Amino acid sequence: MVKKLGAWIVSLLLVLTLLPGQAKASEKENLIATAKKYIGIKYTWGGTSPSTGFDCSGFNSYVFKQYDVKLARTAAEQYKGGTSVKKADLEQGDLVFFATTSSGASHSGIYVGDGNFIHASSSKGVMISSVSDPYYWGSRYLGARRYLEEDKVASLAVLPKGQYHDVPNTYWAYTPITNLSKKNVMSGYQYSQFKPTQSVTRAEAAAMVANALKIDASTKMSHFRDVKTSHWAVGSINAVKEAGIISGYPDGSFKPNKEMTREEIAALITKTFALKDKEATTSFADVKEGYWAYNAIQQLNANNLVSGYTDNTFKPLNKTSRAEFSAFLYRAITTVPVK
Repeated sequence: MVKKLGAWIVSLLLVLTLLPGQAKASEKENLIATAKKYIGIKYTWGGTSPSTGFDCSGFNSYVFKQYDVKLARTAAEQYKGGTSVKKADLEQGDLVFFATTSSGASHSGIYVGDGNFIHASSSKGVMISSVSDPYYWGSRYLGARRYLEEDKVASLAVLPKGQYHDVPNTYWAYTPITNLSKKNVMSGYQYSQFKPTQSVTRAEAAAMVANALKIDASTKMSHFRDVKTSHWAVGSINAVKEAGIISGYPDGSFKPNKEMTREEIAALITKTFALKDKEATTSFADVKEGYWAYNAIQQLNANNLVSGYTDNTFKPLNKTSRAEFSAFLYRAITTVPVK
């Protein structure tokens, strides 16, 4: 079974440079990208623009205004609007609030994903911090509100299995997404959303691999300190770990929300597929000897499994979107014979 996965992953890498460009990012992703453009802008009490500086609520208002969403002026007033969101259900673009000077909302920011938010800090200006920072923000967290398209999304009809509102039949990855969803290899989100441009995480990759290989994923006892027994992918993570397919980190963590990179795929292949012991005749400009994935990447290169990019780079840290991963997996399944 491990060798089957190796063959599939090899095929994934062979098509890495053949995929078409990604579709336009969602509104929420665009909003986050816009917010990040102002990192480093100074903090100014009452500030509402890059030229004068921002305070926390002024920063939120300035960013959201570019997406035709009008927010109240103060953090306290912003906390009264939108739709309440549980901390466990935070999504990009949600406003997060903190009680720093009183019991009410006195500071706010925009959630960017992976437990982080971007905000106008009085000490360092616009920056990114952890919502659960144990030294400050964690104990002061108050709640979150959602302003972006909540009513519009919630009103969308539930579509048949394999169909998504954000993946029309003209979308470049429509076929792989639809087919793999119908086969229960991958799934979408609430309100028939697939979020194709969102990066695929290690937990999602583990689930897709376990589903594709039909590995028993019923064991709920976690092997990793950061994967609770209640985690949605705990069974799949256990299954791929026990099969020797995807392992964790030296500190005993799995990092389920970490986005998958090309270097991780390279390391995965060398662990699961019996590559011929060859010496590569070329190397990549961005992967130097001594780099943790150097040997894995060089082995793939020596076996003519990857050729890199036209500028002689491998781009080991490049992340993979859900749409791209679905295309990689679908092409592998439909082109590589399973022995």
